[in-house]
Amino acid sequence: MAARTPGGKSPGARFPSVGSSRALLAPRRLVAAAASALALCAAGGPARADDMQQFEVAKTRFDAGHYEEAVTRFAAMLDPANAPCERGPTDAASKPCRLSEPDLVERARGLAAAALVALRRTSEADAYIEQILLDNPAYAPNPAVFQPEVIDRFSAVRARMRARIEEMTRQKAEAQRAERLRIERSREDERRWIAELRRLAGRERVVERNSRWIAMLPFGVGQFQNGDDGLGWFFLVSQAVAGGTSIVSALALSSYENVDVTPASPVDGGPPAQSVDIAALNRRIGTAAAVNRVAFGAFATLVAAGIAHAQITFVPQTVAFRARPVPRPPPSFTAAPAISALPGGFYAGLVGRF
Repeated sequence: MAARTPGGKSPGARFPSVGSSRALLAPRRLVAAAASALALCAAGGPARADDMQQFEVAKTRFDAGHYEEAVTRFAAMLDPANAPCERGPTDAASKPCRLSEPDLVERARGLAAAALVALRRTSEADAYIEQILLDNPAYAPNPAVFQPEVIDRFSAVRARMRARIEEMTRQKAEAQRAERLRIERSREDERRWIAELRRLAGRERVVERNSRWIAMLPFGVGQFQNGDDGLGWFFLVSQAVAGGTSIVSALALSSYENVDVTPASPVDGGPPAQSVDIAALNRRIGTAAAVNRVAFGAFATLVAAGIAHAQITFVPQTVAFRARPVPRPPPSFTAAPAISALPGGFYAGLVGRF
């Protein structure tokens, strides 16, 4: 889009009163032509060739002082009912079309308002001025281009529309703020989306098939395979305690049963001496046997319960996730100055990487 000229310039010629001589218009037309050339050079981008052609035809009538014809042509090219100008050269003099380039629209409205002021049709001029100020509240007519009468009309219309202009300025500021917030929210959503993608890309899904044969093993192996760690630790500890108690009691029982209870040989012809308390030994044997039976029964019961539970609650497969490397994001924009010596001078530039 072409940039607007500083101060809202519209490169139309200043005009004298309707009855003034053409000789006075010539220097002003030169000034207007120079201002138009400067405005086109300063523009950020070229306007549509067809739009510019239509505009130049009307501006030529304005510069020549043919204000009635200029107003008619400006009205046609600003009429939203007309079709947009087509690209390429056209017969602009006989085929009017609607301007689409915003900078040319503003300049056409300014020149139309100036021509209407010269024709003393101020109410129609005010309508164009209102449109200019509503689209661009900061617009200020250039005194080097417009007659004082035109500048006075802009001041009068601006004063009459001050409250409306301030309200529109406030609304535009709020709309710009809402748009900035929307863009920021969109960027934040995009950042969260990228973070979630990186999180998902950094995890690898691993499926492990479970075996019913492994679920037949004691000590909570089946529970651990099913992912029930709580019951797995319960069966592991309880079966280990019961099994350990059974083994220890069996060893104690065996040691008690192997005690030699044969009486010792008599000394000096006396009766044989008994070195072992038979009653106490029998009590120990009974206690060890009872503990062994209870411990072994508890161990067998826990093993059976663990295996049955592992088979009933058998999980055919378990899903696990493991980390995997994620490629680093591409480098952000970096720039560095580049200076080199060339014949006849130096070359300076900027080297960047995206």
